Amino acid sequence: MTILEDFAHKYPAFVTQLVAVIRGRKPVVRVEFELHGDDYASFIDLLTTLKLVWFEHSPTPVRICYPTSIQKSVEIKVKNFPWYAETENYRFLRSYANLNEYDKFWKSLIDGKMIPLELEGGELDSSFETIIAKDFEGLMNFLTQYAIAKTHYPQMQQSMEFFDRILGTAFGYPECCTERFTKEREKRKGKEDYLFYESIIEKGFEKSVPAEFKMVAHVLCSVLCQPSINLGREYLDALKEYDPRVYEIVAKELTKPALFIDLWHQFPITELDYESINSPMKIGKDDFLNVIEKELIEPKEVTLGRIENVPFQYLADFVGVWWIGVDPGVTVLLCNAETGKTRLYRKHNESNIADLRIYRYKS
Repeated sequence: MTILEDFAHKYPAFVTQLVAVIRGRKPVVRVEFELHGDDYASFIDLLTTLKLVWFEHSPTPVRICYPTSIQKSVEIKVKNFPWYAETENYRFLRSYANLNEYDKFWKSLIDGKMIPLELEGGELDSSFETIIAKDFEGLMNFLTQYAIAKTHYPQMQQSMEFFDRILGTAFGYPECCTERFTKEREKRKGKEDYLFYESIIEKGFEKSVPAEFKMVAHVLCSVLCQPSINLGREYLDALKEYDPRVYEIVAKELTKPALFIDLWHQFPITELDYESINSPMKIGKDDFLNVIEKELIEPKEVTLGRIENVPFQYLADFVGVWWIGVDPGVTVLLCNAETGKTRLYRKHNESNIADLRIYRYKS
């Protein structure tokens, strides 16, 4: 299995967006999951093999990275940029966290001065931001727009609206989605993703969400957003042209239902046929029904599913085979089929109408 195929199983949307960047269909892609140890090493191998350029921001220091195979050509391009400053070995000076390097980075860029630059890869941890582009010019175009937004938005009356609009353009999001995200930001207070999930429930699409929506990286304005459907399909077409085998992996992953407990606990599920499972499990279906009765809940759907991949390390204990009982919008009961461990989630005062459900996708 190739590195790209492995990542397609774990992060199908990311791989689709990454190939869209390679094929010139998307300006940049952002990494929105954690990478540790061997996974991070494989990630760097993937980027260097594909000859991509990326920006890392983590607690130590800000970097722009690219594979050594294109180092000389990038050095030449660096010297042609207006903010270039000659330094020994063509290296820009590094800024560190105690010098408030993040703000310094954006100020240096917008002022046309030297920016921190390393001619080699760095290290990521659980708190980072990585932006990947097809080439150096594409990355600089994105970072310049980001710098303009970061530098000027505090001076404007409608600061976050200005910031959102610039970033929506820089990431290649549909204008309608950027518009609604901008208008709803303050009301949602960091829960903008619920806009989309609420529209799914309101339109009755809970069991037939267009799979293309899983391929885009932005918060959709509505489940009826045709520009987002078109964009998702464009990304998928680019992937099919680029690598048909990886496309087949992604297409299969796309159709997996998603268990949505809340905005921070959502997982793709591989549904299993209990009657066909050969390996013994501690908890069978009858055992799970007994647990349901004991908990005094009335699920409308009961399924056996495997959670294989989670986006963040703190969710690692969700990996496993689970019996899942769902009363949509009211209750989710999880019972680990191998250990018997149970988890019960109920609707509460801060619950959203999109919580405590299983969403199903159509290709």
